[in-house]
Amino acid sequence: MQGPQSYEEKLYRILLNATFFKDPFRTERLGENMAVVQQYCCGWWKPRFLLNHTTRKAYQFMDNDFRLLTVTEEDILWDSLLPQAIPQKALDRAHDLNAFFPTIIHNYRKGTAEVTWQISPDGSYYMDEDGFGMSDDEEVTLIGKIDRTGKVVEKFRYHY
Repeated sequence: MQGPQSYEEKLYRILLNATFFKDPFRTERLGENMAVVQQYCCGWWKPRFLLNHTTRKAYQFMDNDFRLLTVTEEDILWDSLLPQAIPQKALDRAHDLNAFFPTIIHNYRKGTAEVTWQISPDGSYYMDEDGFGMSDDEEVTLIGKIDRTGKVVEKFRYHY
């Protein structure tokens, strides 16, 4: 007889439902029996949930408001952001754990996966199809590593 299921086990069962295998969701394999359930929103596939097929558990990585849930402010190497070179609005997004812009969980290798988290797009993001609206913003991307539960094992740092 099995004991009561944990939240992560229940979430895993829910995410195996066919609803999460069609638009606006897709599941992508990440190697080492791991997967990510992504949701298409605002022009990008957002990494919403991590699936660990070995333990049959799932973890919510990002909420509906694009806030990272397994990352904390302590998981950011703030010295690498060089405040004099990073726009304040990008620093604010990092403090808010805001992942509105592209955030990608890459393949797992030896139990960890690299994550790229863009906190400011380059100025062409704001440009319309006629070429108007481009800003002089520089792209600011942070890189870190997570374990099989989404917890940070290598702090996010500014990627030059």
